[in-house]
Amino acid sequence: MSRRLKKEKIDLLTTDLYYKVLVGESVLRFSFTVDLLVEDEPAREEGRVFPLSNIVAEISPIVGGIVEKDKISIQGSLTGKAVFYGKEGAKEYAWPEEEFYREAELKGALPGMELSARGRVVFTGEENSPLEAEGKLLYQLKIEIEVLLAVIDLQQLTVAVGAKDIAPERVSRAVLAVEELVAENAFQFDVTKETGFAEVPQYAGIVNCYLQDFSYEWGRQSIGLKGELVITASVLVGEKGSLQEIRQQFNHEASFPEQREEGFKISLFPSIGRAVCNIDEKNVLYQVNIDVFARVTRSIQQEVISDIEGAAVKKEYLLLPKTLGIVKEPLELVQKLAFSYPRDIAAGFTRFQSLAVSPQEDRLSVSGQLEKKVYYLPAAERLPGIGEEEGPGTALETAAEMAEPVLPRVIKVEDDFLSDLYLPGSGPEVETAAYFQPQGTEYVPTESDTLQISHLLLEIKAWQVQEVAVVVPSRVPAGTSMVIYAVKAGDTLLRIGRAYGLKPEVIALANSLEEDADLEAGRRILIPLMFQEDGPG
Repeated sequence: MSRRLKKEKIDLLTTDLYYKVLVGESVLRFSFTVDLLVEDEPAREEGRVFPLSNIVAEISPIVGGIVEKDKISIQGSLTGKAVFYGKEGAKEYAWPEEEFYREAELKGALPGMELSARGRVVFTGEENSPLEAEGKLLYQLKIEIEVLLAVIDLQQLTVAVGAKDIAPERVSRAVLAVEELVAENAFQFDVTKETGFAEVPQYAGIVNCYLQDFSYEWGRQSIGLKGELVITASVLVGEKGSLQEIRQQFNHEASFPEQREEGFKISLFPSIGRAVCNIDEKNVLYQVNIDVFARVTRSIQQEVISDIEGAAVKKEYLLLPKTLGIVKEPLELVQKLAFSYPRDIAAGFTRFQSLAVSPQEDRLSVSGQLEKKVYYLPAAERLPGIGEEEGPGTALETAAEMAEPVLPRVIKVEDDFLSDLYLPGSGPEVETAAYFQPQGTEYVPTESDTLQISHLLLEIKAWQVQEVAVVVPSRVPAGTSMVIYAVKAGDTLLRIGRAYGLKPEVIALANSLEEDADLEAGRRILIPLMFQEDGPG
């Protein structure tokens, strides 16, 4: 039952609010396969085609938008190239532009809000051995893209912070605590390293690279980025193949236009971009592009009036996220590989096949599946006949059977994991965004197999979305019950509702519209201004 409130002239003290609320974050990961057709005769080792080298994919700027409530879309395109090793030497092949479109759920997103979408390629590789037919090779390349998403609500409101000649006990107050997005930026820089050999290499390819001990120093006008880049490469010199680990320290100063101020916080999301190597006579030059995305925020608090007892005040209903915390957790995943310890072994690039965060009471349950390729050269085993006097030719014949491979063997492995992270205040209604950074992989020999120990750094941000009512001054004369509004270009129900202190669904209901309806400029819609308060009749 409801009772109509008495119209009362109230003299409000107001303040203007202008800020960008960071409503929600997410990471969208997806992959697709690109076909690369090669017609040249390949170089081979023991019948196997030499693998591609320098697989590079470049992504266009992402175009994103909010499709409907809690639903976003992104689109873009991808081009790329790779180096093919044929009988006549190395040759570069490119593939045509590939377009993509994806939709995803992002809680808190509403039409009229802004969507920030920063895309980057985080994994490139051959899916399987190439298919051979009629003198042609068909490579199927797996490309994985990561899009860092943020929904931003631009608040431009005049809100009540006080009321003259109103008894304090009639006034209900609330504190608006919001996280404002100050700036987003990206830094890209190259790290190079050169290694030399006694002979000219016939093949060189990067199988993995990652960042270690990454840190930063934020100054007044710049950010100092430092750490160590670790590269694993497969190199063939003469008839001897090997897996080499190359380490290079870096210290990069990046200009940053946003000055550091009191209360500002910065979150950095580093990633490996392009990773290539080139043979120059007896040297191999490695060049790795490091991509660092930066997001600067600050906390804002403002005490406001949320209601006045017995008065027909106009209100704006804000959906505001309340950050519960950021949990950073190093993960160590142990997996058995069913072969004895090899002569050389290294992990390829890591990618998530799945990643899920399930908020529970005071904890976050994280599960997923990783996929990576393991490159290895088998160890030479001592077989009967070697070094033993068992008759003429025995040792040589057995040694011939043991001819070591020139290039590493490759197996694909998957690793499931489940981890619980402690976060006070968490619950089933909590929203999360999960970021991860792959670290190094160790290998430990056991009696009959090899242990693979993978290291990851997992970072999860958690928040709750709350609806907060704030009193706003009326834009129309007292006693007005309905306004006819002419839609302007770019208007949404969210923006119009804000102007009149109404929820978008109230206007939608009055005009038989959907909440995410597209509004044509010039259309007339009704704005209902009859306010009631629930209570005893």
